Amino acid sequence: MEILKCEGVRKVYGSGQNQVTALNGIDLSVNKGEFVAIVGASGSGKSTLLHILGSVDKPTEGKVMVDGTDLSKLNQTQSAIFRRRKVGLVYQFYNLIPTLTVGKNILMPLALDKKKPNQEYFDKVVNSLGIAEKLEALPNQLSGGQQQRAAIARSLIYRPALLLADEPTGNLDQKNSRDIIDMLKLSNRNLGQTILLITHDEKAALEAERIITVEDGRIVRDEKRR
Repeated sequence: MEILKCEGVRKVYGSGQNQVTALNGIDLSVNKGEFVAIVGASGSGKSTLLHILGSVDKPTEGKVMVDGTDLSKLNQTQSAIFRRRKVGLVYQFYNLIPTLTVGKNILMPLALDKKKPNQEYFDKVVNSLGIAEKLEALPNQLSGGQQQRAAIARSLIYRPALLLADEPTGNLDQKNSRDIIDMLKLSNRNLGQTILLITHDEKAALEAERIITVEDGRIVRDEKRR
């Protein structure tokens, strides 16, 4: 089942001599439950693509469909609601609210919609990520790896159509980086979560079942590994 489809996506910044084409004709299809790595050098357009897929930014041209929703038709408020409910975003900076406990940080997307969590699913997520004993702690009482796990748990709590991870291991040492990639694989396998991982880390990319290479705003390689 197709969960994501891009058709002719272009993104242009600036105008005249200052014009920069970040994306230049991206066609992409991702099925539900896939674990896809998007790789490319700095400036290749991979982070721009992630922002468009997450409805953080809009393409200059082209169409993006996520779980049956045409992102180009959403206004700013609708885009914010769509991100909260349908897209899990994980960055290398954890973006946890420092005055809230880990548990409340994880539940924040549901709290904004005044929804109660499914306790069984919540327990499954925090146990899978190894942070069940840290729910009453504040973010600054956690290690970097634990904070990233909390950020991943928050991104999963709404059972999003897509989890978009932008260099999630960028601030972590080798062991914690390995652990985070293992956590993403676990959520893909055990929760059926569709994941797009943006990374420059070749080892991390090789853990995905499909690797897409972006150069100069274009997809130049799309390789299924298994």
